[in-house]
Amino acid sequence: MAEDKQHGMIKYTASDGSDVKLTPAIVNKYIVTGGQHVDDREVFAFMAKCQARGLNPLAGDAYMTAFLNRATGRVEASVIVSKDYFTRTANQQPTFDGMKAGVVVVDRTGALQYREGCIVGRSTEKLVGGWAEVYDKRRSHPSRAEVSLDEYDQHRSLWKTKPATMIRKVALVQALREAYPGAYGGIYDSSEMPERPAQAVEAFVPEPDAQAAPAGAPALDEPPAEYYGDTPSEPEAAPAEAPAQPDAVEVADEDYDF
Repeated sequence: MAEDKQHGMIKYTASDGSDVKLTPAIVNKYIVTGGQHVDDREVFAFMAKCQARGLNPLAGDAYMTAFLNRATGRVEASVIVSKDYFTRTANQQPTFDGMKAGVVVVDRTGALQYREGCIVGRSTEKLVGGWAEVYDKRRSHPSRAEVSLDEYDQHRSLWKTKPATMIRKVALVQALREAYPGAYGGIYDSSEMPERPAQAVEAFVPEPDAQAAPAGAPALDEPPAEYYGDTPSEPEAAPAEAPAQPDAVEVADEDYDF
């Protein structure tokens, strides 16, 4: 890690092994979305958090969204971390032993079903939530998360077209955070972000996973007409050995920030 105080530049090696160089100008030009300029104080805080976490915002690990709050006249910034960072960091934990995730549905008989993957029959079943399990060799049981669709459904964008995919992702991120709190404490995926009140925001508010993210951010395919989301997959296997993630740092106290 290095810092060029003259130009406000920080240099470090991200958790993906890449060398990162950030300046306030680079962050505002390439990483901030929403059409607003973020002041240097918030930009430096973002840069410090990326450095401490080993995030590479130039590869899509994290980005900032900026909003003009008309009630206060101030630009407010939020930090969003990609799901890829969560899964990559899990795979870097030496004791990580795979994970599973899926949806919770009510079938035509009224029974609650926990299903791996994201397939939900549109006319015969009701999607009500998501679940995920993260396995670690040090524990006799998995870290499990179950989340309710009603608590996270924002009724817009991908939440309208791919609710199964989105609620599954929320559950997976929460299970990963419970399994490795030191690596993820205080950081949030875009699907966990609450919607800001429309009357308090001026400028475009990026939708979860639908906005033009930095290069390297993953894109989701459209689901088949008769189903929500994608098909089930096998649990992801853990690598043989990998370096452990650094300890967590103190972060912002709002749910919008990491």
